[in-house]
Amino acid sequence: MPEIADALSDVGITSPFPIQEMTLQVALMGTDLIGQARTGTGKTLAFSIPVIQRVVAPSDEGHDQLAAPGKPQALIVAPTRELALQVANDVKLASKNRGTRNLTIYGGVPYEGQLEALESGVDIVVGTPGRILDLANRRALDLSHVKCVVLDEADEMLDLGFLPDVESILSKTSPERQTMLFSATMPGAIVTLARKHMRHPMNIRAESGEDNQMVPTTAQFVFQAHDLDKPEIVARILQADDATQVIVFTRTKRQAQRLAD
Repeated sequence: MPEIADALSDVGITSPFPIQEMTLQVALMGTDLIGQARTGTGKTLAFSIPVIQRVVAPSDEGHDQLAAPGKPQALIVAPTRELALQVANDVKLASKNRGTRNLTIYGGVPYEGQLEALESGVDIVVGTPGRILDLANRRALDLSHVKCVVLDEADEMLDLGFLPDVESILSKTSPERQTMLFSATMPGAIVTLARKHMRHPMNIRAESGEDNQMVPTTAQFVFQAHDLDKPEIVARILQADDATQVIVFTRTKRQAQRLAD
């Protein structure tokens, strides 16, 4: 769609990442899909572009003929406020020429602004599971007309205990919806979720040629340890004389905070 391409070109995005090339045509057909890709591989636009293109914007012909103009047509669920804001920023960037009405909802802030936006009319909702479910249960957020649901970072939602909320959210949407699930890993609970709530999903896995590259002079060591012992082990490594510049990666935000403390 030219409006989306022009919006991306304005910020220097002129060629797709592998995950985008593999995903776009499938997603635009309305097919359910499971995408496996690491953070930073362009997966947000891989699902945002087809969502924006498939939504009927207020200026589009046929908007007034929708069953419920002003009710959300697309829902993107992210595990944390920070990630929801990042996704919402990409959606805003790519949709600026389409004129879609986008809303980001998350907890820890007053309801008023979110309620007013929903009352005025919204096309695309990006949010965290808890606040989405809260507003849906209050009947302020009507999900019955959502035709596309995206579950981003599904494995992190599992780690944070959000899968029951996600299942409740899905139960409030149309069974005819398109569902796109993105996850860096595919633990058993995510596979079960996909089997239960998706219809013959296409599996797409994107790996760049740089995924497994390592600087030749980098020495690699593996320490097998119980989860409770990891902070102490990391602390001892950091006390080494040559540990002057260190980056520590963790699986979840909670683990990162525990190490930092």
